Amino acid sequence: MAENIDVDNIWRILGKRYTVLQIIYAFFIAVYMAGFPMLVYVFVGYAPSHRCKPFTKDLYEYGYTEQYNTTYTVVKYDSCHTIISRNISNSTEVINIPCVEGYQYDIEVDTFVSEWNLVCDKAGLGELTQTIWTAGQGVGSLIFPSIADRYGRKPLTVSCMILLMISGVSASFGSYYIYAVLRFLSGAFQQGYGLTIYIGIMEQVPKENRGMVSAFGSLTWSFNVIGVAAIGYLMRNIHWRYVQMASGLVGFHSLFAYWIIDESLRWLIANKKMEQAKAVVIKVARVNKVNLEKVLPLLEGEAEMRLLQEPDLEKDISSAKKPNESILTILKTKTLLKTSAIMSLTWFTNSVVYYGLTLQSVQLSGDRYLNFFISTGVELPAMITFIFLVKRLGRKKISTIGHSIAGISLIISVILTTLKSRSSSLNTAAVAFSFIGKYGITISFSTIFLWTPELFPTNLRNTGIGIGSVFARIGGMFAPYSTLLARHIEWGPGVIFGACCGIVTLLQLLLPETSGKDLPQTVEELVEWDKKKENNSK
Repeated sequence: MAENIDVDNIWRILGKRYTVLQIIYAFFIAVYMAGFPMLVYVFVGYAPSHRCKPFTKDLYEYGYTEQYNTTYTVVKYDSCHTIISRNISNSTEVINIPCVEGYQYDIEVDTFVSEWNLVCDKAGLGELTQTIWTAGQGVGSLIFPSIADRYGRKPLTVSCMILLMISGVSASFGSYYIYAVLRFLSGAFQQGYGLTIYIGIMEQVPKENRGMVSAFGSLTWSFNVIGVAAIGYLMRNIHWRYVQMASGLVGFHSLFAYWIIDESLRWLIANKKMEQAKAVVIKVARVNKVNLEKVLPLLEGEAEMRLLQEPDLEKDISSAKKPNESILTILKTKTLLKTSAIMSLTWFTNSVVYYGLTLQSVQLSGDRYLNFFISTGVELPAMITFIFLVKRLGRKKISTIGHSIAGISLIISVILTTLKSRSSSLNTAAVAFSFIGKYGITISFSTIFLWTPELFPTNLRNTGIGIGSVFARIGGMFAPYSTLLARHIEWGPGVIFGACCGIVTLLQLLLPETSGKDLPQTVEELVEWDKKKENNSK
């Protein structure tokens, strides 16, 4: 019976005030719980310039013979080795030894790289913590959305928010290994709350407003990242442990989230929890000052009709059998399997291209905080474009346009890169087209956050976006290696990124447009969409 209830119409009658308050909380307050912990590595894991500390004792006390303690011995301190050279007759003897006294760093305040000496033979362990974070996001994307689909959006969101705050603060204590473990857990909890709170917002917005709300969320994310850069700059002279602690404490409001966030009305109705759904409607109506007589009949009409027709019914609507749907349903349903496969590749492509281009484009000289601002600024015009087009063109067209812009621009950039030795202007043009590629992939990334939830039924919606997010995390784990590839094959990343964008552009033509449609409640609705699309294409 629940699938016959028009949830969008209920929200239209209830009005916008309550939804606006929820959007403000999710996109202006809670969003910093996602951004700051994820990006804090830029500040606390910065690898400063360094060199070996000078010897404090005679060379023979380090195990070298006294003949090195002569005026003919020259000692130079490199970044990872101490170079000792000694003139012998008509030749020079040179030996390299490790930095026996440790390292000197060109910063006034420690990062965890300088505190734990994660340089030279330990180089890469700092970057590994960010890879571990991404791996945690992947695990969180795989586990938590299914839990939210089964047990509700609210309990999962609140639990993950509190756990993210605790793990973020705890990471400021202890050793490298404790930090790495807590980064993994933080990544998982960040995805658990981030994906679920986003789905919850989308489920309480009528179809005609979902595109604009999603675009607004994407735009606030860009400003959030800029805000994180500002916070990092203001805390630049503070020890990294306090910066890390601050990244967790921005989520202090999660202690009150239970009383701020309500369960998704759409999820409650889909799972036959009609009494709880009624309680949510009553609360929203009071906040928005809407007459309950206008909205309760829409929620209760179907149930009352059924009870009148079957007076001996022992179980009410709230105890009706819930649909037993899980990730296995996706594997068993052709339509869902096709959608999941295409969107998984789309998420992977968007992530590896977006983060790959970001890592390659911010290799600029100068202040790292300024570089962070510059790399973020490229996203703002893309977000504005998305907001302008989302209601005019729909999800499918915007996504394919974004991927096409990215793919074509990156291939052009590759061609110019191979020819740049002929003219310096070609190198400048190659960089410009790379930024255009970043512009295009940012548009498509914003689109799939909106499009993906609309391609799955209510009880599989979080699972669907969770699967996509898992593949995004896999792409994010590959992205850092694009820089390494570029050192050996300069045009390699551009070819791979451009090819991925081209493939995704073609595959997305097989998916339905969801703009202007109600969010599907059941698998059957999606199968019907697919049949109509096939019939229209014949």
